[in-house]
Amino acid sequence: MASELEQELERTTAMRGFRYGMHEFVAGVGGVEALKRHNEQVEAVYLRESLLDRKTKELVLMVAQCASGGPGTLLQCHMHAAHKAGASPEEILEALDRVGGIQRTFGLEAWRATFRPDIPTILRVAELR
Repeated sequence: MASELEQELERTTAMRGFRYGMHEFVAGVGGVEALKRHNEQVEAVYLRESLLDRKTKELVLMVAQCASGGPGTLLQCHMHAAHKAGASPEEILEALDRVGGIQRTFGLEAWRATFRPDIPTILRVAELR
């Protein structure tokens, strides 16, 4: 039988469509009750029904994360969730095209790692002369 913490971590993954290190951190520092509070806040603010559907919410969150310089791993989580909610890789790429500067490059690298890991990383020196 799974522990209460394992059950809450599984609930985290089921309700969001992903889980990343922050969830284990919250549980590790504050215990299962802290993770439950975190998940309740996510349900109330992020997952509740609203005028925006889940696909749109994920695209907006993804672009906001990218524009603010959020970590690529979190971008990948939101790309995965947007894709799961019905966004095509091409739609996700087009949303990233709305971001400017170096943040766009980091967003494109997260997209590449998520959808086209067969293509070499963008963040490399291709040639120096």
